[in-house]
Amino acid sequence: MLVQKKTISAQVADAIRQKILSGDYEGGLQLRQEHLASEFGVSRIPVREALHQLHSEGFVTLVSHKGAIVSSISLDEILELYELRARIESWLLALAIPRMTEADIANCREHARRHQEQGRAGETSNLLNWNFHAALYAPSGRRTTIEMVSRIYQQLERYTRMVVMLTEIQVQSDRDHWQLIELCETKDTLRAVSLLEMHIITAGKFLVERLQELRDT
Repeated sequence: MLVQKKTISAQVADAIRQKILSGDYEGGLQLRQEHLASEFGVSRIPVREALHQLHSEGFVTLVSHKGAIVSSISLDEILELYELRARIESWLLALAIPRMTEADIANCREHARRHQEQGRAGETSNLLNWNFHAALYAPSGRRTTIEMVSRIYQQLERYTRMVVMLTEIQVQSDRDHWQLIELCETKDTLRAVSLLEMHIITAGKFLVERLQELRDT
């Protein structure tokens, strides 16, 4: 019985998360438990559990007397998250490179290829991009830290979807991915870390600039 309850809660959390990522539930929207329960055809208990899960992931904020509110992120906070990514991910990469095997490099190449071939679609690009970066960091053995970075990607996904189809950033991103693989293969940690930091910060600045343009129109 408990397993079934958790399953329903997870399904509701997935559904709400996707509506937030797609923009159906915009930042600042109040999510009422009774409305969600009716929409998804479940009781309020799994809805409440799902909202607590989404709160822990940063997708909603729980406010006294108001319930759950879809979280909003300011442009400064978005840039800060990219800066945080750059610090953490460069550390992960520095740990990973000395441990990389030929199989690890081959795995990174496969994910880079998938991102290059399929990364134009907003619904899949973020996942493909994360899969590539996760493959880079996996040899570090720092699973908890990698999971933390994954949650940052999730927080940013609703915004990155808005600009992912712009060719200029997509082409540069793929170019960086292939160069990172070459540097990892030659164990050139310093240059790889430097490129990764630039790769992430450049993407963050690009995103913030485009979001500002959208808000100004």
